[in-house]
Amino acid sequence: MATLDASINRLLGALTDIEAAAQDNLERSRQLQRRAGKLRQQLQTGRNLVELVETEDTPRMVELISTNMATLETAGAEFRAAEALALRAEGLTIEAIAELFGVTRQRISALLKQKAAIRAGSQQ
Repeated sequence: MATLDASINRLLGALTDIEAAAQDNLERSRQLQRRAGKLRQQLQTGRNLVELVETEDTPRMVELISTNMATLETAGAEFRAAEALALRAEGLTIEAIAELFGVTRQRISALLKQKAAIRAGSQQ
């Protein structure tokens, strides 16, 4: 039962991280929408792209996009691992978890082993 409790607690933490990442990404996405519209209008009026990019507020659009992708990837990786561990602790087989996640059995097995090794290393 302790393993299940620890797995659920880890999953709860991952869910909190997903919520925060999604909120941060939402704010950046709104900023991207505004800037994309503005850039489109400026380009359609014949403005020079080099000048527009050089004078763009920072972080620039390309940076906002990269940050959104990295933020979700980081939070998503922990969520996938935490959810897989919790499902395994509840008795699901690796095959069943793989089917739920839409990946191979080998991918889930590797994910569980990787996270178990990381957890063991942090307990030393």
